[in-house]
Amino acid sequence: MIKKEEMVEMVLNAYMDEEQDSGRFTSQDICDNLRDTISLSTDEVSGYLMEHGYSLERSDDRLVWVKM
Repeated sequence: MIKKEEMVEMVLNAYMDEEQDSGRFTSQDICDNLRDTISLSTDEVSGYLMEHGYSLERSDDRLVWVKM
């Protein structure tokens, strides 16, 4: 049986590789976009993004993820 952490990594790898809208999405946006595939917490998404070279930037009074 696959572990939850491995599933999270697999789904986010696939999603972020295809996503070209760096600087537009918050952690909650990503959770909402993927909810039909997997239930994620904003902490899981934020942790993944920090580990994969993303940082936060303020845009229109929101913190959005950008690729470094």
